[in-house]
Amino acid sequence: MKYVYFYYLGLTLLLFSCTSKETDVAVFKYSLEGVAVESYLLNTAGNDSLMLFSYQNLKDSIPFSDVSYAYHTQELRFRGSTFSSTGTEYEFENLVFTMYQEKTSNANLVTLVFNENYGLLASLGFGENFIFSKELMIPKIKEYNFKRLFRSLNNIIIE
Repeated sequence: MKYVYFYYLGLTLLLFSCTSKETDVAVFKYSLEGVAVESYLLNTAGNDSLMLFSYQNLKDSIPFSDVSYAYHTQELRFRGSTFSSTGTEYEFENLVFTMYQEKTSNANLVTLVFNENYGLLASLGFGENFIFSKELMIPKIKEYNFKRLFRSLNNIIIE
């Protein structure tokens, strides 16, 4: 009879772990301004209304800013700012990403490239330009991807 309780306990734990919407994935951060590749751990957690993407540098204890995505408004929150979809899409590794910009700020225009299944692909704009990739990239591929991203910025229609 003891074994039956352990069986049900194990089955219950398995079911709860399968319904959890939390994952950890290793990602690499490539900066346009530098040559060093940084390793991060992407933790994704979510529920029916909000998805949270937390990036933790594996060598540094200072956390990278979290990115949250609200399903109902389709907006991103990043570093205290709210970003709305521009309607411009970008294809990378057979996934379609949407470009987001902050509507209230024209002085320091930052564009985020995001997919709700992948997370943040890139941040382009004043200060820091970077790409997050789940695969390692050689420098020529990194440069090619940055060029493609900047060309896609030209397709954004300014209201």
